[in-house]
Amino acid sequence: MAGIVAAQGHSTVRDILLDGIGGTLPAIAAMRFALGSFFVLSGVHKLTNKERHKTFVETLRGLGIPYIGILQWFVPGVEFFGGLGVAVGFLTPLAALGLLVICSVALLTSSPTVVASYKPIDAADRVDDWLYQPELIYALMLFYFITAGAGPVSVDQLLKRWIG
Repeated sequence: MAGIVAAQGHSTVRDILLDGIGGTLPAIAAMRFALGSFFVLSGVHKLTNKERHKTFVETLRGLGIPYIGILQWFVPGVEFFGGLGVAVGFLTPLAALGLLVICSVALLTSSPTVVASYKPIDAADRVDDWLYQPELIYALMLFYFITAGAGPVSVDQLLKRWIG
């Protein structure tokens, strides 16, 4: 009987437990939209809100980042435009690469201090603290979109059809 149910296209408990419930396309599109939207909102606030911009510049100074005069505008600009690209799926691998660079710099410059402030009790706790850093999770998600592209629910897919 289970073979007949599976043959008719219905999932069995085994299929669900081992393969998931399906619906990866909307899940990937939702993840891409949420990730991109985060960067759009982060970037726009650093570009347009004086207090956020000031805090961002102070953070760059505190981390010893050079070329603040350029980077104070360039980084949030990349966040905004790269986030927009990821959110709608436009030139997604390129947009995600720009954001991955920003996440990597943030991870390498500010996260060591944050992780140390958690006072990890052993090596496993230290690993846990690093995995807790949002920049690491964002970087992994961006790496996915660099390697896999935006998916079929995207502007990139429309461009592929248009270009041929």
